[in-house]
Amino acid sequence: MQIQLEKTLDVEVVERQLFELWKQTAGDRKASDEAAVMRARVANLLVFVTSAEALEHAHQMLSELTAVHPSRVLMMLGALADEDRDIEMTVESFCQTDKRSGAKRLTCEEVTLQARGKFVAELPSAALPLLVPDLSTFLWWRNAPQAANKVFETLLRATDRLVIDSAEFEDPERDLLQTNELYSQEQFDHVGVSDLNWARLTLWRGLLADFYDVHSYQTWLEKIDSAQIDYVAPERGQTSVAPQALLIAGWLASRLGWQLVEEQQIERREETTSFNFTGKNSQPLNVKLNRVERARRKPGRLVQVKLESSEAEGRKGRASFVVARSANNLHVLSEARLGPSIHRGRVLPVRNRSAAHLLSREMEILCNDQIYQEAIAFAAELIARLSKTPH
Repeated sequence: MQIQLEKTLDVEVVERQLFELWKQTAGDRKASDEAAVMRARVANLLVFVTSAEALEHAHQMLSELTAVHPSRVLMMLGALADEDRDIEMTVESFCQTDKRSGAKRLTCEEVTLQARGKFVAELPSAALPLLVPDLSTFLWWRNAPQAANKVFETLLRATDRLVIDSAEFEDPERDLLQTNELYSQEQFDHVGVSDLNWARLTLWRGLLADFYDVHSYQTWLEKIDSAQIDYVAPERGQTSVAPQALLIAGWLASRLGWQLVEEQQIERREETTSFNFTGKNSQPLNVKLNRVERARRKPGRLVQVKLESSEAEGRKGRASFVVARSANNLHVLSEARLGPSIHRGRVLPVRNRSAAHLLSREMEILCNDQIYQEAIAFAAELIARLSKTPH
């Protein structure tokens, strides 16, 4: 049920219409349905998009999201490149129903604000007064975070947690740098940062960490001298290194104590970018980020991460520790090769969680993710080195 409002900045009008929508929804329930239709809000969710297509996608995922986190959703479309058009506002309610009986149980509410051209700058002043007091506020920013962007800055000041998706970045390398810069802005110290693309790497990080839990692998893992990260080109900025590859490289470096070699000549070819590190025990270590062509692979996704070790004391041959996506894309598996012997690891299903599911998980967290912060800081250092290297 949706209502178009004429007075876009009148908070009382909006609240009154939302209340009326809830009463109408509650009054529509069947006579046999004895349970009340509740109006529930456990959080505020600000969603900012820049295109009608992204707005439609966000609308479609709300039902799935609010089933877990009933929220007041403030949806904002800011089409800066379009012809000037003042803010237009609609209010809408939608219900969660009992899967067995089909009865309405829970009603949630959404306010959509659309502005174009110069009027995009006024979106925060229209949206922020509509936040429900004393509830946590999340901002899902469907764009690259830019501290210098006044709309972004104003919304973020009122936010407890920022949610982004680096898989959607127009210029992956530049936009990851801007994301890392948020941590140096004192006015944003209160804001936690979530990256849905980082959440997609949880399975990969878990399988790589598992190798370090096996006692018999330790002598080999202490001698790691090379790593190769294979990835599919991102959907946008296809000549850039995919954010997932940069983030997993940053995570490995920050967790394992790798340090970039100073004053090195970065090797950047058409498909492979190579960095030199020193390992925790000062041994030389080379890391390759390798773009590969794979049919039916999603853009920007990892294909394989391989760690290789030189000959360990008392053991012959090299060792490799591999986490890879299966050929049919349905599983991620791990394998260790120690000289001539092969040790099969875990085989886990790829869940391909929706954006709504990933966002729902992030809305359960308010504190900052220190491991992500360290990983993206390392990724930013890699990107800074790349910016000085000719293609």
